[in-house]
Amino acid sequence: MKANLTSQIIMVAGWVLGSFFLGCSSVELTKVPQKPLPFHPPPLVELPLELPPEGGPRRPVDAMSPTTLSAPGPEIIIVDSNQPGLRATAERDPDVKTQLGERFAYINTEKVPADQCLVILQGDDSSNSRTTERASNSDASAYRLTYYSYTHNVAVHVCMENDRMSSVQQDPREGYQPEEGEEEITAAIELARADQRIAQEIQHLHGHAILTSPEEYRYFWVSDEAGFGDRVLWVTFSEMPESSALYFARVDLTSQTVLDAGKEAGPQ
Repeated sequence: MKANLTSQIIMVAGWVLGSFFLGCSSVELTKVPQKPLPFHPPPLVELPLELPPEGGPRRPVDAMSPTTLSAPGPEIIIVDSNQPGLRATAERDPDVKTQLGERFAYINTEKVPADQCLVILQGDDSSNSRTTERASNSDASAYRLTYYSYTHNVAVHVCMENDRMSSVQQDPREGYQPEEGEEEITAAIELARADQRIAQEIQHLHGHAILTSPEEYRYFWVSDEAGFGDRVLWVTFSEMPESSALYFARVDLTSQTVLDAGKEAGPQ
């Protein structure tokens, strides 16, 4: 009886497995036609953004009429060295001094085509009164030195060709802030260390700093809040360079003040 039942089970199992494999073998995969890749990459589309009056992150100005860029942008190389010779020459120039004001910080140096060193807004044919431009050799390369002027609260670009200043301008993009510079990181950490709210606790901790962007993160700010629109860095302190932050500070380099400081939330 048991032998008969076992043989029946084996037969049923064999029938099921055979049906399964036969069924799978008869299934044809859907053939997806392959299309050749385009010879030229599609054009880049610039999507202008604006700050909504009711607050919140930036949103497209007009998604129905984007501006098409006809060609890729110029090759831009970040120069590792801060080019002290170029900086000294630029910072002695009277026009550069006027644009920078009394308080400023150096950000970085880029190597760019000389005829594309100036930052120009597309569709803006009007002359920029904050730009001083001198004769330029369009076939040569130039060094673009970027600063941040705390006096005028704006980024400033200085173009240098053949060890002389060819142009200087305050960045025409509304609310634009370049990445934080090494000088700014050092200054922000020093200001945070002097704040009496955390000074005792952070004496032997490692400091770090990164740029915040009030214009990009409106849900953290209100327009009349201290530091809104200024050059503000978020500073943290930790036991080791890669460990979790224990203390924080919001440092406004434009006004040279510490907006807020204290112990980080969460487990320590």
